[in-house]
Amino acid sequence: MNPEFQRNVWLELTPRRLGLMVVLLALAFLAAALTGSAGNGLVLGPLSTTAEFLYYVIVVVWGTRNAALAVIGEVQARTWDMQRLSAIEPGAMTWGKLFGATIYNWFGGAICLVVLLGETALHKGVPTAFIALVYYAAVGVIAQAAAFLASLIAARRRQAHSRLDVFLYQLVGLAAGVIVYTVWSVADPAGSILLRKAATDFVIWWGWSFDTRPFLLASLAVFAAWTLTACYREMRLELKMQNGVLVWLGFLVFIGVYVAGFDAWLASDKTMAGWDAASLRLGLAATTFAVLTYVVVVLEPKDRVHFRWLGSQLASGRFAAAWNGLQAWMMAYVAVLLCGAVLLVLLLRHPPAEAGAPAFIAAGLGFLTRDVWIFVLMQTLPGRRRSDLAALGVLLALYVFAPAILNGLGLKSMLAFFYPQPDEPSLLGPAVAWAEGIAVAAAAIGRIGLAKPAPA
Repeated sequence: MNPEFQRNVWLELTPRRLGLMVVLLALAFLAAALTGSAGNGLVLGPLSTTAEFLYYVIVVVWGTRNAALAVIGEVQARTWDMQRLSAIEPGAMTWGKLFGATIYNWFGGAICLVVLLGETALHKGVPTAFIALVYYAAVGVIAQAAAFLASLIAARRRQAHSRLDVFLYQLVGLAAGVIVYTVWSVADPAGSILLRKAATDFVIWWGWSFDTRPFLLASLAVFAAWTLTACYREMRLELKMQNGVLVWLGFLVFIGVYVAGFDAWLASDKTMAGWDAASLRLGLAATTFAVLTYVVVVLEPKDRVHFRWLGSQLASGRFAAAWNGLQAWMMAYVAVLLCGAVLLVLLLRHPPAEAGAPAFIAAGLGFLTRDVWIFVLMQTLPGRRRSDLAALGVLLALYVFAPAILNGLGLKSMLAFFYPQPDEPSLLGPAVAWAEGIAVAAAAIGRIGLAKPAPA
């Protein structure tokens, strides 16, 4: 057995804790059966409603807390460095920490699922119960893995871990769980608190029509696999191993193709009616890559020494070494530029109804360049502690505070200096955006070249 998982099982599944969980859940189900309540969603009846609620509380809410503490708790107890020096492989460490730290939550969740799925099978049949099983397992795994991943990234950045920090890592997992819950509500909105509309029986993806539930279940399974893969790769970095770039590139290809397939949803929008399918798909892919660029440039360490090493490898012609040393935000940023360039060519050859669309996209690429290099520039300035927070503050000023002041002064024409204007077909917006982007990039590159290596 995985030694890390076995250690967590011994610590978490003590007879006293097991008995306490069984007794408390039995009392909760007995109270629900005696008082009675209306059920909804995938299941029917008071028992299943109570079991569903308790499953979310135990596996998603409580489970994300334990997942966030799986490594951070070891860091706080000063035992993580010793574990990192052990002979446990990254895979074993990942699975042992993630599922070992939450094994007690899964024990309670399994009891809830027995009640929940039993009543579902009785009222709606075995196939519906199996669909429910896959969904509940996916929402639990994705939520816990997201919280675990956030804590691993924070551990690699060597930052302090207060109770607020741990709550933020847990919040990442809870957000992932809410996203899964909301997406599933497209197929089963009757039980959704967040989404109230008629169920969608089919999904159009890349022009093909799929039944909603099987399509969403397959999607959840794939995204759960990608999240677990991200945890494994982050654990490799934490254990001082090097990751290649192929897995991240594979994810970029996957997420670009996956999101681009939903162009039929945009085609029904009147504002996008003049766009052809290829333009819509490229626009969706570029938007997805842009969001990923912002996310990973915030999360990844931006080490001046590593940047200068990349420059030296490129200057000396060691392109293979430089390729393997690329960070995730760099590849996502290049993917945005490539998709945006192809999209601009398509729009110029087949202009849509919106005359300002090409200028808007070109300006968006320029401002993305500015924003990304702001994060790098802030990292090179003196007093680098919490430099990402400083960069976020600069972006807040550029996108919120300064435009609000200009609006209040009646200077709306100056907004093109801060973010893209969708109704402006002139080339002023792209020229200003790229001028700012190139200026910030030049300043950051200059600082990287002038900065001395950080002391060991």
